Amino acid sequence: MKITIISPVFPYPRRGDYFGLERYVENLAVYLKKLQHDVTVITTYWNGGKHHDKYKGVSIIRLMELKSIIGPIASIGFLHYITFGFNLYRKKNMKYYLNSDIVILNIPLAFTRFFKLKNIPVVSIFHHYVPIKSVFEYLYFPMYHFLEKWQFRTNKKVIAISEASKNDLIKYYGLNGQDIKVIPDGIDTERFNPKNNSKEIKKEFGDKLLLFSGLMIYRKRVPILLEAMTHVIKEIPDAKLILTGRGPFLKTWIKLSKNLNLHENVKFLGFVDDELLLKLYASADIFVFPSELEGFGQVLLEAMASGTPVICADQPPMSEIIENGGLTFKINDPFDLANKIIYLLKNKEELDKIRKHGLEVVKKFHWLNIARCYEKYLLEIRNELINTIKKSISE
Repeated sequence: MKITIISPVFPYPRRGDYFGLERYVENLAVYLKKLQHDVTVITTYWNGGKHHDKYKGVSIIRLMELKSIIGPIASIGFLHYITFGFNLYRKKNMKYYLNSDIVILNIPLAFTRFFKLKNIPVVSIFHHYVPIKSVFEYLYFPMYHFLEKWQFRTNKKVIAISEASKNDLIKYYGLNGQDIKVIPDGIDTERFNPKNNSKEIKKEFGDKLLLFSGLMIYRKRVPILLEAMTHVIKEIPDAKLILTGRGPFLKTWIKLSKNLNLHENVKFLGFVDDELLLKLYASADIFVFPSELEGFGQVLLEAMASGTPVICADQPPMSEIIENGGLTFKINDPFDLANKIIYLLKNKEELDKIRKHGLEVVKKFHWLNIARCYEKYLLEIRNELINTIKKSISE
């Protein structure tokens, strides 16, 4: 099949701000290519690169939009997504996707009825619904929600990355469950594995190392982890916490960490490159993820595949994904989180047992298996449209 994936981000030639989304699109494109499909990604210039590019056999086309011209301010009201859509539908750019067997939309775009008018099969990917809880989010998500709802109702077929995401589609957008296919996120175990363990990391930070990685945004609930650390260090004074990632709350949470007198036990690294991130994953004793909302929780797979036990909130889909590869704590409860951390750090035998379980859990999420699920469903959608067109012609 000729498959076109439309996404605002693609991590080649460098990673940008949306780490999980970038990783997802990269693996989806690369593994569909490994299944011998002709794959093109249409994206923006946010992560750098040239207009025409190539990455591991995947063709890349980059189009201009408002953010590339005026910077981050274009994100307000999701004008950068809207202008990306406008440029996509310009006549000179249609040649990049008009002959596609199927188009995958990894973002909400304006006017996606266009694909329907051109008889191009379309499937959208839905990661999760984001409730608006901060002033920052009021600037962005009302328009994002509107675009999502319009797109999903227009083009019908949607892939949700978890049962929790499927339930959100039904609850918030009124979609028919029969139009939603659940295909989970995947993990590249060649990249994320215990072999990345680093003696240098252990030497620098010690043998009781905790790790958090993610965007510094409200729903990640980093303050819960910081408060938990104030209790952990009373029991285990040499416990250390490393946090990677950037976002609008980074400076606020660095300040909170200092106010809690955690400066000797907590270190914010900001954005880190893949080489260091892989080492951190495999060298940490526990990966701690206090987020209260995720469509899936890709970082949990990345940690378990690296041989690191995880602790996450008792919220699906996260609590379901980890199975016996980690522990859960009561959502937004720093005391319960601290107790779980202390328990594992003091019980090496239990830690090792959970580590082995995690390595088994991730096997079923290997990206090649996930790509095969995509392949099967994309063929179904394409054939369904072909049969519909044939039927309308014969009538």
